[in-house]
Amino acid sequence: MPSVFNIIRACIYAAVLVWTVICLAIAVHFQNLLESSDLTRFVPFAIFVCSASLLIILALLGFGLWRDRNPISTRLELGCLGLAGVLWLALGAFLGSSDSADSDVECFSSVDSQEPLTMPGFDTETYHAQYRVLEAFSFFNIILIWAFLLMLLGLAIRHHRWGHRYVWTTSVTAYPWFAGRDAQTGKLPGATLPPPVSAKRSTSRSQPRGAAVAERPNHEKRPSQRSQRAPQRRPSETRRDEPTRNETPTYVYWIPHTPPEKAVTTETSRPRDKYHRDASPRR
Repeated sequence: MPSVFNIIRACIYAAVLVWTVICLAIAVHFQNLLESSDLTRFVPFAIFVCSASLLIILALLGFGLWRDRNPISTRLELGCLGLAGVLWLALGAFLGSSDSADSDVECFSSVDSQEPLTMPGFDTETYHAQYRVLEAFSFFNIILIWAFLLMLLGLAIRHHRWGHRYVWTTSVTAYPWFAGRDAQTGKLPGATLPPPVSAKRSTSRSQPRGAAVAERPNHEKRPSQRSQRAPQRRPSETRRDEPTRNETPTYVYWIPHTPPEKAVTTETSRPRDKYHRDASPRR
């Protein structure tokens, strides 16, 4: 199911697309009926703005269908929306300040004809009504495009201040815009990665399930339990875990100690005086 942000984005772009098509149809209708003059300079400009906006909106909507493989990043979409917003703002200002809004329409059979004719289906009132529709839909597109542009820019700046610098290079449809932030770590919920595979394993043996129960003191143990203690083993006989990838192996060597043999003297011991002379009786 698409997120709330993607639904809002699709609805805004769809509304802009519909109103752009209506403005383009009115501008093309004026281009076919009205003679080129200073009062009709808004017609080709309106056709250009509508065509450029259709290209931008269709590209944003089309690439947005691939949520995880959208090549349009946040900064690129902000640039496209800014360009479309400036174009519609210029068109709205042109239509609002032009003298074409109050001009009258006269139909002639040819260029050299001087007598106006009555053309069924198009007169001054019809022209004024279509001109107001073109002006109103232009202002509607200005409001929608700039409102969504400012909202997206505000969300991007907020996530950038939280420390998520990759928000500018991530696609708009794949980023969790309305996700909260952890007050301590500043990370998005669910963004915690699992521990690495090469983590150092603990060398201590795992305790059995009954190890949580407190042991009885020595004076409360039975005599059979006191005598059945496991004999202590030498370090070489203990089980050692194999070293992990990032752990240096430890080797323990046990060398038996052999006491040196006593020296054998062939000379018999004789009594000595204080000068270390032989003090044995003469024979």
